[in-house]
Amino acid sequence: MLMQKDNGKNRSTSNEVTKTLINALQSINDADLKKDVELIKVENAAEVSTGENKKCYLVHVSEDSVKPLHKVHAEVVKKLETKFSNPVVLVPTRKKINGNLFRTYRGKKVPRKQTLTSVYDAWLEDVLYPAVIVGKRVRYPKGKTRLFKVFVDSQDKGSVEHKLNAVVASYKALTNRELQVEFQ
Repeated sequence: MLMQKDNGKNRSTSNEVTKTLINALQSINDADLKKDVELIKVENAAEVSTGENKKCYLVHVSEDSVKPLHKVHAEVVKKLETKFSNPVVLVPTRKKINGNLFRTYRGKKVPRKQTLTSVYDAWLEDVLYPAVIVGKRVRYPKGKTRLFKVFVDSQDKGSVEHKLNAVVASYKALTNRELQVEFQ
């Protein structure tokens, strides 16, 4: 889903990243996790630059895999982060309606979960998954594009703080929006 657009060489590296992440998921040996991990279907993975020569892995899973993923999300992410020594962000692939197509068929009703705003909000919740979003604000700084501020519950600070740069970079790669995460 998230492919780099330069040339065929980047696509092959994206496919290599996908294959290595699938192999890493299959190599998890915990009996408790094994059943739920088998139900998780990885569709695509990509390396996202977080700045200062650091990177994170953005993994797209199918929408059918969301429930089994939420059961074992923390353990799977910990195992993948220790294996790759980089932050890993797991996001389900979401279907969004093309705006031009929507304008053509005005009389038809579009499901709310397929609108652009709903998909972007769902991705925001998925990127910050173990944490609870308390509030959202949109700021318009002078001379810059709009900035989305997200306030996260301070009890979840430990689960998200170590990979804040990865969360911001992966949300930027998904939606092309600037994001700032703060704790209340």
